[in-house]
Amino acid sequence: MSDATLERPADSPWRQAARRFFAHRGGTIGLILLIAWVVIALAAPMIAPYDPDMLVARARQAPSADHWFGTDQLGRDVLSRVIHGSRVSLTLGGVSVTFGMIPGVILGLTAGYLGGWADAVISRLIDAMLAFPSIILALIIIATLGPGIFNVMIAVGVAAIPEYARLMRASVLAIKSQPYIEAARLVGNSPFRVMVRHVFVNANAPLVVFTTLQIGTAILVGAGLSFLGLGAQPPTAEWGLMSAEGRQLLRRAWWISAFPGIAILTVVIAFNLVGDGLRAALDPKMRLR
Repeated sequence: MSDATLERPADSPWRQAARRFFAHRGGTIGLILLIAWVVIALAAPMIAPYDPDMLVARARQAPSADHWFGTDQLGRDVLSRVIHGSRVSLTLGGVSVTFGMIPGVILGLTAGYLGGWADAVISRLIDAMLAFPSIILALIIIATLGPGIFNVMIAVGVAAIPEYARLMRASVLAIKSQPYIEAARLVGNSPFRVMVRHVFVNANAPLVVFTTLQIGTAILVGAGLSFLGLGAQPPTAEWGLMSAEGRQLLRRAWWISAFPGIAILTVVIAFNLVGDGLRAALDPKMRLR
């Protein structure tokens, strides 16, 4: 048999998923937007034209060649503050989702795999947390801890715990009855090893998709809390706070609130588009369409 007749080895599952992701136009656009914002956040001190807290011109100056996004009510450059605000908002999204994901995954994995009294106790705890809308639960935590950007991260993270736990529990219940899980038990693997090495590894596809969507939600909720004065405090360059500072001047100086709002919009849309692309790449039901 000649080499030409030999079949090419099958692509790895990850390579196939990457191909499906980049075939999804929305996911690709979202990824480009997201990479652009991450680069802006990392390079903020180098690309921002001014110090975000420095008074550089007269107050409420309209967008111009010197100040592309205009100046705010104190005379600070809005473009510089939007650029530096990307660091705060992206960090808030990533950290708060991490705070919610780790305990949520542990609770959902434990409840789904062990079942019995463990499932009953954890499920009642999750039901109690789900009785409050996430924004209300975050407000309760902020009222207890006090305003501040780190407290917002904790509040948004805690509010996400029941969503992660419910998602992981449902995924585990669908996987733990599979033959390969029973085979892993029969060969002598401990319950912990089965949960981590076999159940969790095969349940993480919906987790990846949900995390991408949740980061966008966390940024939006964090900006909303800052808008209400419960998150970042002046003079921090944070998009929600910047939008709040210009809300009284929308008719005379619309740019103060508009550009931070556009930044929030583009980042949240980027995360949602990436989430849609990941769902198309990783969800078996989507592959059949």
